[in-house]
Amino acid sequence: MNGMVITGVGAMRPGPAAPPTGLGAGPVPEAALHQVSGFDPQAVLGRKAARYNDRGTLMAMHACETALADAGLTVTDANRDRTGITVGTTVGSIAGIVTYGTDSFDRERPYLVKAAHFPQSVLNTMAGALAIRTGLRGANSTVAGGPLAGLQAFRHAETTLRRGHTDTVLVGAAEELSVPSAWWSRVARRTGPLGEGAAMFVMERPEVAAAQGRRALGTMGGVVVRAADPRQPSAVTAVARAALHRAGLDRHGVRTVLVRATGDPAVDRSQREALTALFGTEPVHHEGTLGDCYSAHSVLQLSTLVDRGRPGHPDGAAGPALVLATDPDGALAAMAFTPHGAGTADAQATHDGATRQARPDLNPGAAR
Repeated sequence: MNGMVITGVGAMRPGPAAPPTGLGAGPVPEAALHQVSGFDPQAVLGRKAARYNDRGTLMAMHACETALADAGLTVTDANRDRTGITVGTTVGSIAGIVTYGTDSFDRERPYLVKAAHFPQSVLNTMAGALAIRTGLRGANSTVAGGPLAGLQAFRHAETTLRRGHTDTVLVGAAEELSVPSAWWSRVARRTGPLGEGAAMFVMERPEVAAAQGRRALGTMGGVVVRAADPRQPSAVTAVARAALHRAGLDRHGVRTVLVRATGDPAVDRSQREALTALFGTEPVHHEGTLGDCYSAHSVLQLSTLVDRGRPGHPDGAAGPALVLATDPDGALAAMAFTPHGAGTADAQATHDGATRQARPDLNPGAAR
């Protein structure tokens, strides 16, 4: 097993497909969208945050604070320098970029743009805003990877943990819906109804979580990223097998396989054929419930798996799972994840062993 554990999760998932609302003036090229409903940034995060941040950042902020609370992690002077943030994105806020760009044409002079609009045009605005909001001063990173961004963020976060740059990382991704992003999506990809959402996770080394008494909700098996032709089933199979090897899992034990429907018939057919042949089960893409959340799609799917590892969850832990992200332009990413709960005794035993090592007071046989 990789050994990195997830101890908290916060997610803002979209609702069922519905006519677009709250997207401002202008035509939206979708008859129905999967939007996050009932989210009032000002009420939840305060007037200042709502005024100076784009929608994607605001959703990530709420997800981030939820994840911290879920893990029982309080930011203090003792841990703020050793807790980092890694965010996956495509280009940042498309709405922010468009707003700032068009502002330079609308003003009497190009340099008379609103200064407050500038931060939303920068790629790493979200990660910086999360650090300011939470007071975290650890390694702060942004990974731009389009449909692979969510899994690539986990890969980067794993590296910072393994290299000792941080003890804990808040990692995830967010995708916002706006008129500019809807138009861009229509030109750039051929998927079904668009979606939006955010998911953030508290990921840490098991000994750190154990020392603080935080329960591991699941074990992350590492991420494999490769440049390959996703239209070739053999390429999809190779990436999936590599992810399982890193996690120390057998393909026969994998119960759930999650993918994103890319809208490219050849790629989607290749994913389905390769993964069904390898695991004996059809992959699930959640297009009907999430829509296409692009850079955040994989992490939103993962958040559901993490929740199933909680004690008392009605569905129970479904055993090891594989999450696959595909870019039709020629890239693949895969991550194996094992929720802790029913049917995952080995993974829980690994965490329990780390707990006893880090906290001898919890070991009945330890010297007192």
